Amino acid sequence: MEKEFLTVRSLSKLLDMSEQTTYRLARENVIPGRVKIGKSVRFNKAIVVEWLQNGGGK
Repeated sequence: MEKEFLTVRSLSKLLDMSEQTTYRLARENVIPGRVKIGKSVRFNKAIVVEWLQNGGGK
């Protein structure tokens, strides 16, 4: 099964926050599943969904 990855833009929309805030929270390890692919940052969708289902760091 192939892993799905979210862009910062799509994750920001999902979390209803700015891309800048998403980047900051990812750097601070608040949002899990961050992966560097070349120069791009992506998020493992399965890890993010599980994190949200478990309260999203609240």
